[in-house]
Amino acid sequence: MERFAQATEELLQDSPFEDISVQEIARRAQRPIGSFYARFRGKDALLPHLYRRYHDGLEPHVTARLARTDWTTLDFPATVGAIVDFTLGMYDERRWLIRALALFARTSPDALPEGLLASRRRVFDAEVQILLRHKRRIPHPDPEAAARFGIFLVASVAREKLLFGEAPHARVTPLSRKALRAELVRALHGYLAKEVPE
Repeated sequence: MERFAQATEELLQDSPFEDISVQEIARRAQRPIGSFYARFRGKDALLPHLYRRYHDGLEPHVTARLARTDWTTLDFPATVGAIVDFTLGMYDERRWLIRALALFARTSPDALPEGLLASRRRVFDAEVQILLRHKRRIPHPDPEAAARFGIFLVASVAREKLLFGEAPHARVTPLSRKALRAELVRALHGYLAKEVPE
């Protein structure tokens, strides 16, 4: 199972899940196709296993990526920009894998790993704490809630543009990668730094 999962992840570096065949997966795994079907009913049956692998490695991966930046040296605007860069980088890094897993999560929420929400909350909390280093720059009545929403906003837009950019709702707002980054930085900074009317 691990060999097939690893082979699929390697193939997802270059192609969307729907374009990858079982034959390609078996060939990459250097296993006979019958061995694949002895473990999985079909290609889609691999998705829960791929999701588990991704889920199990996400927290340490995020921790390591966040540790690459010395957040203590960044002012508020630079921190906002670095958070946006981090988010975009996470999607860029494994675009086709995350796209396949996002579709799976939306269509099969009951099949997701136990403890998923707690794990995702810890990942979000790490980014929230980075933004809260500049709490005095966030005039929102609840700076933590604002930071959490801001990160969710950036991640949602990035996910839609980078993973599902061919969908009509993403195509109606054409943005280059550079423009996407600039608009997300502007949106996050503007949202966090703006006084909120009562």
